Amino acid sequence: MFSTVNTDLARRYWYTIAGFVGAFLIIRLVNFYNSQCRLRRKAANSVESPTKPSNQFLEIWATLTAVVREASAPQLHVPFRGFSWIAPPPLGRVIALLVYWIIIIYMMTIDVVVKDVFFWERIGYRNAWVTITQVPLLYLLASKCSIVGFLVGTSHERLNWLHRWVGRTMFVTASVHGWHFFTDWVRTDFVEYEFKAMPSIKYGLGAWAVLLWTLLSGLAPFWRMAYELFVLQHLLSAAFFLWLIYVHVPSDARYNVWFAIAALSFDRVCRVGLLLWRNIKLFPDKSKCRGGQQIGHQAQFKAIGESITVVTIKDVHFKWRPGQHLYLWIPRLGPVEAHPYTIACAHKLPGTCICNSIQLVVRKHTGFSRRLHEFAAKAGGKEHRTVFVWGPFGAPPRWDIYETIILISASTGASFTLPILEGLLQSKTTNCVKRVDFLLAARQGEEIDFYVSRLHELIDRANAVGIELSVHIAITQNPSTTAVDARAGFQTVGAVSAASSGSNLGKTIDEKVPGVPSADVEQQQTMPTNRKRASQASADSHVFRTSARPDVDAFIRGPVEATGARSFTRTRRPRFLPHPANPSITFSPQTRTISTSRSTVAMEQLAQKVEGMSLDAIADKYPNCHPEINPFDFYRAHIANTLTGITGVEPKIIYSALSWTSSLDKGDLVLAAPALRIKGQKPDELAKQWAEKFPENDPLFQKPSVVNYFLAFYLKPAPVVETVIPLIQKHGAEYGRNKFHGLKDPKDPNKGKKRMIVEFSSPNIAKPFHAGHLRSTIIGGFLANLYEGAGWDVVRINYLGDWGKQYGLLALAFEKYGDEEALKQDPINHLFQLYVRINTDMSAEKEQIEKRKQDGEDVTALEANSLDEQARRYFKKMTDRDPVALAQWKRFRDLSITRYKETYARLNIKFDEYSGESQVSEEMMDKIGKEMEEKGICKEDKGAMIVDFQELVPGKEGKRLEKPIVRKRDGTALYLTRDISELLGRYEKYKFDHMIYVVASAQDLHLKQLFKIIELLGHKDIADKCQHINFGLVLGMSTRKGTVKFLDDILRDVADKMHETMKKNEGKYNQVENPEATADTLGISSVMVQDMTGKRINNYTFNMDAMTSFEGDTGPYLQYAHARVSSIRRRAGLSDEDLASADLSLLTETHAVNIVRLLALWPDTVQNTLRTLEPTTVLTYLFKMTHALSSSYDHLQVVGSERELMKARMALYDAAHTVLGNGMRLLGLSPVER
Repeated sequence: MFSTVNTDLARRYWYTIAGFVGAFLIIRLVNFYNSQCRLRRKAANSVESPTKPSNQFLEIWATLTAVVREASAPQLHVPFRGFSWIAPPPLGRVIALLVYWIIIIYMMTIDVVVKDVFFWERIGYRNAWVTITQVPLLYLLASKCSIVGFLVGTSHERLNWLHRWVGRTMFVTASVHGWHFFTDWVRTDFVEYEFKAMPSIKYGLGAWAVLLWTLLSGLAPFWRMAYELFVLQHLLSAAFFLWLIYVHVPSDARYNVWFAIAALSFDRVCRVGLLLWRNIKLFPDKSKCRGGQQIGHQAQFKAIGESITVVTIKDVHFKWRPGQHLYLWIPRLGPVEAHPYTIACAHKLPGTCICNSIQLVVRKHTGFSRRLHEFAAKAGGKEHRTVFVWGPFGAPPRWDIYETIILISASTGASFTLPILEGLLQSKTTNCVKRVDFLLAARQGEEIDFYVSRLHELIDRANAVGIELSVHIAITQNPSTTAVDARAGFQTVGAVSAASSGSNLGKTIDEKVPGVPSADVEQQQTMPTNRKRASQASADSHVFRTSARPDVDAFIRGPVEATGARSFTRTRRPRFLPHPANPSITFSPQTRTISTSRSTVAMEQLAQKVEGMSLDAIADKYPNCHPEINPFDFYRAHIANTLTGITGVEPKIIYSALSWTSSLDKGDLVLAAPALRIKGQKPDELAKQWAEKFPENDPLFQKPSVVNYFLAFYLKPAPVVETVIPLIQKHGAEYGRNKFHGLKDPKDPNKGKKRMIVEFSSPNIAKPFHAGHLRSTIIGGFLANLYEGAGWDVVRINYLGDWGKQYGLLALAFEKYGDEEALKQDPINHLFQLYVRINTDMSAEKEQIEKRKQDGEDVTALEANSLDEQARRYFKKMTDRDPVALAQWKRFRDLSITRYKETYARLNIKFDEYSGESQVSEEMMDKIGKEMEEKGICKEDKGAMIVDFQELVPGKEGKRLEKPIVRKRDGTALYLTRDISELLGRYEKYKFDHMIYVVASAQDLHLKQLFKIIELLGHKDIADKCQHINFGLVLGMSTRKGTVKFLDDILRDVADKMHETMKKNEGKYNQVENPEATADTLGISSVMVQDMTGKRINNYTFNMDAMTSFEGDTGPYLQYAHARVSSIRRRAGLSDEDLASADLSLLTETHAVNIVRLLALWPDTVQNTLRTLEPTTVLTYLFKMTHALSSSYDHLQVVGSERELMKARMALYDAAHTVLGNGMRLLGLSPVER
């Protein structure tokens, strides 16, 4: 019954599976094609970046691949110890399962849910078919040698998760099958009869019980109890299950059982064949290969420390790829046990006499691995045993088609990552790799002894083949606590050696020693080694060691940013390593791999020096106080706590009254006595009294000095130096940013960010970007950066002038004079030339019509057909949504935006939305107009609609707002009407918390009118969220003919000027890699810095000679200061680890301390800028910093100093380099390195 439909469904099920396999096969072929393209481009050296997609198809493919990969990665992790096994799969697998379940549910329900006499039986029978149909897939996915894995290019390990979930799905469908039949029997009282009449039922119940047992025993808490026993019972259960369902199902469904048996048999035959092939050599050549034998392989065992066993298997004559694994069978230790282990080498081992060897690194747990370690410890590396191997298995990805590879492993996970690194560096074929970052973490040093010296060898190899290699080693639970530099958080040389617990860190068990003939390990183990010791390794600038728990996010961030994200990350992580965060994180441009714990330790130690102070208590006590990111918040809190006992004033009042000084010679913080509002005594006398009572032995500040009624507080050098530099090293590009500012609730980040809209630039379509838009663009970009750094969700909007009669005129001009070729080559200039030309024609036409009118001629026909009237009619067609007119307008608009984007890119400006006047609908404006009339906001005056603010707003404010027109007599809406509609529509779309209009001061009145009308319409809450940031004019930017000079011309002229200036210093000019690009960057910097030097509201005169000078506070001078610090770092040749471990107590010179005092002020400067919204606030600080740096170079020599002093001074200058770069990027500049 029902078999025809069910058979058809089963057929469609397998067609679907085949379709998915085919799709993955196509993906595999495309990826293969992509990899070949990359390697060919690399071999030809035809492009700088061979991994960049070479055509549109590959670009789309790369984008889709990245989107799918990133979307598949998120996973909900269960943070409770012992319960991680209940965590759901990653999102990608969840989506795959949902698709599979949709297919299964469809098969379970289609055409069977019909309320008739066969209802229960029909559903039960259908679900029996659904269950039996899935059986072959279950066994295919369980196979090591599977046709599915072969076609899709993946391995059993990557399919096994689906095998488990298919089994669980089968359990559900089998349960539905059995429950419906049993329910039907109970309803008709046929239970006993059915069991007697159909003996196969009990076999079905047995099969269901096996599924249930397999489901439960497959859960992590059960199989972890005894893994060997779990594997054995699982194999037996799988065979028993097939027998049970073979007996249970009807003959027409048994093909599924035979299909499964075929898959299982094929897998086992392949495995046995591979076992024989790998382990039987009829004629081994023992003359060349000691360790060669006919049956099996000789293996040597070495116990390292308390938990690691290294197994060396000799005379292995097959190839493998890094990342593959094999099965190891040692009859002596486990007669029926074979366990998979990752092959821990990718090359012929140094110092061994054999032709080829495989090494496996086994960590001791229970069962076989414990027995193996005990045997190795007893044998002492002197005893050989015969072992059997089969494999290799696994389908690791290609490693040679990526520019940057990030390898992260912990403990014996390096058995996976280290061979990848070795394979890349020893490969003689073409590969695209330019950089490899390698992180190795372990709880104890003994866990990674085996790998360390191989890493040092690979550094030399990397240098030889031109691959940049950085190795980071973290030992997180070092028993030798006396050898750890707690101040720096980095493991010292002694700690690295001591961590081995008796083993030699940096020696492999098969290491060849100079002067000693090649021999087996047992002949070498007592010989002294001449290999570089761990103590010497610290001098290697490519190796970084830390005792801090590694920050995986930070480790990944740096290389990904440096390569534009064309990277591959591979991780082998145990439970003690943190999970990486969401991959969609926004990376900062200055991430470095240094100790992330040092600054936290420094801040906490600083707090410990002050009695009764803690970072958490300070943050809770004072408003907007975050001492963990702003040292001056801590200093203010300390002064407030100290003075409250002296003055009797509440500490919060004192905290708020403390302010900065104009220069360091006047102190670091200053307090005006009148600000505390104490009556009855003169402020200057109070100031003297408080200064006398201030503690002599204060841990942070010297005794305050008194000037009139001001108390000036000076920081003590040592605490500030040893706190601020580590803080900058930790936060890098984030130093100075206070993300709490942009949170809706700073105490609860889960409530999200506040949203900020910044509208700026706003040029007119089809017109070149002239200098009049320069200030809006520069200031708007700066404000967007500022609020984004403060944690706001910033939306950058460019509100284009893209609507009006002038576009009708432009369309006429293109019809009359347009040139398609010129439009394609330079659309903006061509359209502008047309616009100028048609305006000239229109002016001449108007003069002619006026002359004829004066002569008494009838000019009605001429006026009706004039260019002005034609433009008006054309624009009317646009407002009526004529498709031809709109298509032409849209073409001009799109071409203009494309050209504008090129200019914006040069200025480091980006926009989230290109809006414009055209986006405001006539319907919306009509609706607003009617609402204004109904509420009495506007009235008719001589046929036009006006807003008479004198009637609506009392006093002088109403007079100042005047009487703007919102709609002309002909019904045409004006800019103000459009702006009202746009503002309200924008609020509906974005629900912003604040919006800034960056518009020239000439529009002050317009914006005030706009905000007041919004308020009068009943939206005071929205009006209060809007702010106008105005600015003055740029003078002297016209040509000799008096016409406006366009920005592209200005930037080109300034770049040419900078190029000429650079050429005057031939020595330095020759050191610049790309002088034209550098000149362009310097030219843009000169324009932007001159614009930001004064306050926004001030006009300034454009002076090319002054702005391009390297003397004075100019953009080129600022870039020079940044490049000079970069040059010192290059010449010093110190690593990030060297700087992080520097002895900062050596920085005692006044120049050094003053630089640190300025560095400490940077977070406060950013916070102050959020109040002033003036770019000059940041620029003034940066020039103070450059002056301090310039005056220090003669006193703080780096290169040539004693090493520890050199490290300390370089750490100081590197911190200054970070802050300078942060400030320049905040302003929108691109810092140059040379």
